Amino acid sequence: MGMTVQYFIASKAVDALLESKWSSSKNKNNALFTTRGSCVAYCNNLLQKGMFHRASRVDRKKEREKRKLKKAEEEAARDEKSKKEKKKKTKEDKEDVEVKTEEKEQEKSEEKESKEEKKEEKKDEEKKKKKEKKLKLEMFNTLGQEFKDGDEVYVWIYDPVPFKTFCIGLLLVLGAIGVCLFPLWPPEVRLGVYYLCLAAAGFVGCILGLCVVRLILFCVIWTTTFGKHHFWFLPNLTEDVGFFDSFKPLYKHNMYPSKEEEEKSNCKDEKGKEKEEESKDKNEKDESGSEQGYEMVNPEDLAEDEAEEEEEEEEGGGGGDEPSEPKKTR
Repeated sequence: MGMTVQYFIASKAVDALLESKWSSSKNKNNALFTTRGSCVAYCNNLLQKGMFHRASRVDRKKEREKRKLKKAEEEAARDEKSKKEKKKKTKEDKEDVEVKTEEKEQEKSEEKESKEEKKEEKKDEEKKKKKEKKLKLEMFNTLGQEFKDGDEVYVWIYDPVPFKTFCIGLLLVLGAIGVCLFPLWPPEVRLGVYYLCLAAAGFVGCILGLCVVRLILFCVIWTTTFGKHHFWFLPNLTEDVGFFDSFKPLYKHNMYPSKEEEEKSNCKDEKGKEKEEESKDKNEKDESGSEQGYEMVNPEDLAEDEAEEEEEEEEGGGGGDEPSEPKKTR
């Protein structure tokens, strides 16, 4: 089994140096790379210092077969496109009027196909960018190597350690040495560390105790209410959240009704819906009656109106002493 390495191609490396900030195109005063020859000389110097070495590609059978299949697919696609173009030309010559509508539909379909092809090409390009090409390489002898501007492959050997990782490793080593020298620490410092350890142990114990207490409390409330009430004290205490968020909210309460209560509530909802529908129907009837010229009158109002009319008639009959106006005849 071989190991994975990072490689680069000579021509691309030269192009990158010519486009860098040390090239003559971007730094005209103090340019290190003016021509491709200067870039080749610089890379050859790095090669002699052992920063990278040359390697050769080894083509695999699967890769060859894939290349052949790709070429065959491309040729087939080209043939199909040429056939489609020929068909379009013949149709345009035969039917000028009828073809216009067909051409529009075909253009729309072709536009859709072209858009889909472009999307697929973009996806393929993104996949190619994300996935680095894996090649099988063979190493040359390190003696007598030269850097050449071409399609040759070179493998990096220089793998520096980042400064951040160096600092972290140094601090870990110093911390381990300091812990080993704990008996030599001053008494006051050792006493402070002792109290800090006790405080940390007490805090961890409190958290574990809270976990047990909240579980017992939940079980007690759940059993006494026969599973109706779910009460959690500090519900986020054991969740994957921040330190301060684990103590928020203080409690969480959910109520789950029994089956009988759910059936009763469903019946009440159905009855309420029926009543609402009946009231809507009545209101619609009343509105239709008012539109036709009818009014809804209470029976009490009718009785009062009749009594008032009778009283007026009696008063009119009782006043016979007054002379009545003669009727005019024509």
